[in-house]
Amino acid sequence: MNCKNLKLRKKKGQVYLYCSLLKKVINYSDCKCCEQKEYKEYKKIKQRTYKQQKKDKNRYSVFTTDLDHCIECGRPHVNLHEIFFGRNRNNSIKYGFVIPLCDEEHHNQVNCRGIHFDSVLCLKWQKKGQLYFEKNVGSHEEFLETFKSNYLTK
Repeated sequence: MNCKNLKLRKKKGQVYLYCSLLKKVINYSDCKCCEQKEYKEYKKIKQRTYKQQKKDKNRYSVFTTDLDHCIECGRPHVNLHEIFFGRNRNNSIKYGFVIPLCDEEHHNQVNCRGIHFDSVLCLKWQKKGQLYFEKNVGSHEEFLETFKSNYLTK
């Protein structure tokens, strides 16, 4: 189904192929041997910039020096996780709010387990990050200006 004129339609539970160029219902074999076939253009996926790759490679943590073992359970095979994610991901990298989490329990997105699905665990580390920032880096107002949220009141 690479032709941009070929549409998959459904009517009364029946699925069929419709050619918008010929304006009629067709079989897939008819489309394969069509001489007027026009191929879809796919956009190229945006690659990470060199600057972002360098930031990702040089991540560090203010909470631990061992980035090879899970900070929660000590297992190996970890993913580095930014405590403040989304729009604050770069700020997390900048201030060292990165923690290693194991693939099995604490960063398992395949089986819907881990920090992305456990709001208690996520909030625990966000609170620790905010407390560290306010104690060692800047004031409460500076944290709110940088990260746009107060995690201590949640």
